[in-house]
Order: sequence, then C-alpha cells, then structure tokens
Amino acid sequence: MKTKGFTLIELLIVVAIIGIIAAIAIPNLLVAMQKGRQKSTMADMTSIGGAIESYLVDWAIAPASGATDVTALNQSWFCPFYIKLFPLQDGWNTTFAYQAGEGMDFDFYSVMSWGKNKFDDGMAAGEYPVLTLSDFNNDLIYCNGRFTLSPIVKR
Repeated sequence: MKTKGFTLIELLIVVAIIGIIAAIAIPNLLVAMQKGRQKSTMADMTSIGGAIESYLVDWAIAPASGATDVTALNQSWFCPFYIKLFPLQDGWNTTFAYQAGEGMDFDFYSVMSWGKNKFDDGMAAGEYPVLTLSDFNNDLIYCNGRFTLSPIVKR
C-alpha cells in the first residue's frame, strides 16, 4: 500500500523558497511604504505652501506664526478660504512645523517636516548631506514656494 503525501525534503525546499522570496520582497515593501509617506508629506507641504501663497497675494504678508507648528494656521479665517482640508501631520504622524517672518525686503515662510526621525536635528542649512530618495530621516523644508530641502534638491 502506497500512501500519497509530501516528504520532509520537499516541504523544506518549499519553505526555503518562500523564505528567499520573502527576504527579497519585504525590504522593497518597507522602502515603498516609506517612499509613499515621503511623497504624501511633500504633496501636503505643497498644498499648505499654495494656501500661504494665496494668503500672501491677498494680504502682502505671510500669516503670523504664533506657534511653532501649522496648528496656528488651522483657524476659521484661513481654512475655508485658502485651503479646504488642512493637513496637520506629515506621513509619519508628526505635526508640520511652520515659521514666518519678515526679511530685509520680503516676507518669508517655511513649512517643515522632520522626516522619519520625528525631531528637529538642529542641523544648519550648510550641514545637510546630499539627500537620496531612500533616506527618509532627512528633513523636508518647503520655503517661499519651493522645496529648499528635499530628496530631489541637492545641496
């Protein structure tokens, strides 16, 4: 009488193949998830920047930054008129930082995300390394209508 079934060797080969496929696929999946968070963060920062630009056109000054984050802009005088849905947090669930002030001859504003590391690393502008698309710990800074620090801007 011959029984049908798999031998232990056959099962081990199948498990090894599944392990190899998982070892290849999981790191790529994790990078894709972080890249998605990064891209959604950059899109939200662009939306906030566009709303601030609209405010600048109307009032000739950037909205005051009473707080250090964008919650100061999530008010009834700003939201329904300049942006419909105000994104408060980046892709890593950290509140966007916001800074505005008067320069020598112009007003400036900055919307910042600290990236995956979730804190301001305190690096000065000249200290930033060349950024790559796969390093998600770097800060993202949207200033005066363009990204001054992002994965696609090299210093």
